Amino acid sequence: MEQLTHLLIQYEGVIYNELKRIGMYRSSQDYEDYYQLGCMKLFESFTSCGVDAFSERHRYQFVKYAGQKIRWAFLDQKRRDRYLIDHEEQDDDFEICLSYGFEENIFFKEQLLTLMELLTAKEKNFLQERFINGLNMSEIAIKCGVSRKTVHAWRNGIQKKAQFLKKG
Repeated sequence: MEQLTHLLIQYEGVIYNELKRIGMYRSSQDYEDYYQLGCMKLFESFTSCGVDAFSERHRYQFVKYAGQKIRWAFLDQKRRDRYLIDHEEQDDDFEICLSYGFEENIFFKEQLLTLMELLTAKEKNFLQERFINGLNMSEIAIKCGVSRKTVHAWRNGIQKKAQFLKKG
């Protein structure tokens, strides 16, 4: 235990450096989770590296090895986070359709028609790709030749315009 504490004190900068490299800063809501993941990967690196991390002779070799393991773990986690976000958005979209009764559904459809008149062509295209073609945000971005950020802006525009939609 004492050895791991000493390891963290000596090599904590490697974790901070890798957090910075992937654009994760203290203001990010996931910062603490990534920091903990970095600590676990640092300890894992210590046991699997095969060199003495406390030896000055092997210090740079260990830093490179640990940094790479930590960075790969962070990038894998970012991919998992993105995947979960995309799939949660799809689940939220379908819950809207299922939560209405018959009369509420008629009211909702009337409001939806009103909303459609307010939308731009790109926002309408987004709705078609999302709900009819079943594409996720990344797939829409690729198909339309824009960034995911642009696709999210389309969705946010629709959400702002849909503020008046309420349950019957």
